Amino acid sequence: MTQLRIRTTLTLLLLMAFSTATVAQDSHCQLGIGEDEASTPSDEFELPRDGTVIHVRTDLQWAQCALGQGWSRDSCTGQAESMTWSEAQTAIDELNRTGELGGYTDWRLPTREELETIVEKCREAPAINDDIFPDTPWAGFWTSSLDTEEEGDAWFIGFYYGLTLEYSRDSSYRVRPVRYR
Repeated sequence: MTQLRIRTTLTLLLLMAFSTATVAQDSHCQLGIGEDEASTPSDEFELPRDGTVIHVRTDLQWAQCALGQGWSRDSCTGQAESMTWSEAQTAIDELNRTGELGGYTDWRLPTREELETIVEKCREAPAINDDIFPDTPWAGFWTSSLDTEEEGDAWFIGFYYGLTLEYSRDSSYRVRPVRYR
C-alpha cells in the first residue's frame, strides 16, 4: 500500500512539474483560445532594449511599439497613432529621416506575410505575444501589400483575432515598422 502511495505521489509530482513547465513556456497564451501552443514563443525573440525586437526565426527586426507610442523600460507608453496608408508611408519616411528607432534608417511597412508571422494563434484581444509586444492595440495594422483586385485597397491585420483583411487605403489603422536585421 505504501509503495502504491509513493508511486502515485511521484506520478502526480511529475505531472505537475511537466504542466508547470508547459505553462511557463507559453505564459502569454490564453486557455481555450486557438492553438494549444504558442506560435510566437518568447524564446524566438531577442530584445536589444532599444525599443526594437528581433524575431530570430524570420530575421526581422520590429518596433516593439506602434508608431505614436514610446518605449519606456518594459512597456509602450502613449497612444498608438491611427493613419491612412499614405500617412503611414510618410510616417515611416520621417522615422527613417530621424533615425530615432534604434538608430536605423531602413524601416518600412511590413508585407502581409511578414506581419502574419507575429500574430499569436493561442490568444486574442490582442492576438500577439504581449510579453514581446506590450500594449499593442487590438485595432488593425497596415501592411505594404496592396489588394490586386480592388484598386485603392491594402491589406491590414486586426490584432483582436489576428485576421488579415483588405480595406480602403483611406481608412485609418496603426503602424508597426519592420526591417531586415
